[in-house]
Amino acid sequence: MNIKKLILPLVLGCALCYGAADKVVGYYPYWSQYSQFYPKDIRYKLVTNIHYASLLPGEDGSLAFADENDAENFKTLVQMAKDNGVKLVVSVGGMEAEGSLKAIASSEDLLKKFVSNVKSWLQEKGGDGVELDWQNLAEEDASDFAKMLDALNSELDGKLVTAVVYPAQGMSAYKAEALNKLAYVDVFMADQMTEESGTLVPNQSANSVKEALDAVAGAGVNKDLLVPVVYLYGKSFAGAKGLGTSHQGTGSGNEGYLSYAELMGKFDSPDYKVTFDESSKSEVAVSESESIVFMGIPSVKAVAEQVKGEGMGGVAVYDLSQDHHEPIVSLLVTIGLELRPSVDYKPAKKK
Repeated sequence: MNIKKLILPLVLGCALCYGAADKVVGYYPYWSQYSQFYPKDIRYKLVTNIHYASLLPGEDGSLAFADENDAENFKTLVQMAKDNGVKLVVSVGGMEAEGSLKAIASSEDLLKKFVSNVKSWLQEKGGDGVELDWQNLAEEDASDFAKMLDALNSELDGKLVTAVVYPAQGMSAYKAEALNKLAYVDVFMADQMTEESGTLVPNQSANSVKEALDAVAGAGVNKDLLVPVVYLYGKSFAGAKGLGTSHQGTGSGNEGYLSYAELMGKFDSPDYKVTFDESSKSEVAVSESESIVFMGIPSVKAVAEQVKGEGMGGVAVYDLSQDHHEPIVSLLVTIGLELRPSVDYKPAKKK
């Protein structure tokens, strides 16, 4: 089945939509270099903000690249973002960094040193702001997390300060008062589908995104700050015959993960039947050997429509390297047509 023919009307149908939500955030992980995706490959006109993931905090309040081999790429990214009028935010923390962040936030001296190091990094190496990514936040950390956000806000005058929240773990660890002082709040959702799941369910869906956003807003965080993070990858499961069926473990791809760009290549063949599940607002592709759950044009369009309709901050994608480069099937373009319709999304003319 030709997926491009199916989604063309959906893409063009939102070209005249207008709304207040205007942030399109793209995550650029340091490991993009290993898949041969570099700063020069980013389509800068499709995003307003780029989040570089990530810098690692040390327990002594220091700051360092997660991979020093990416230092030169970061330098190029800073320059290219500036040249294209895109805000570059450095994400600090991430997987397994919570121990260091906890140690820093619990010490007044270390917190001052940490904030000073963030400020120096932005001044010396570049960047328009910082995102605090404190994962596995516990309720006992709520005060320290808020204190760290307030310290960054206070000292990084004129810089963007954002944070990631993980509502699936509950909102008791987040103080709305501190979050409401930020430039915006990135809402991450856990994968819904894993090998341990007995039957196939959507990995992410417009409905699950709505539930996460409702949970954050219900905890008192201003809606106009919320930026949900859409995953630009699908997950495959061998033997599954569609939603609600059993599976035999991961299928094709890198340990069952396939980028959205890879999926579009697969779906150009007749091997997969691709459908949109209206009940969950997500996509599923079924072949003789596997099923793949993913977010496609209709579901991502539904997320962007909700964000615009409820006056939220924008939409983020994780990550930039996984989108399809052709505008007609690009999820970044799908979001942009909804939130930033004045941008010219036509493909560049071939020379």
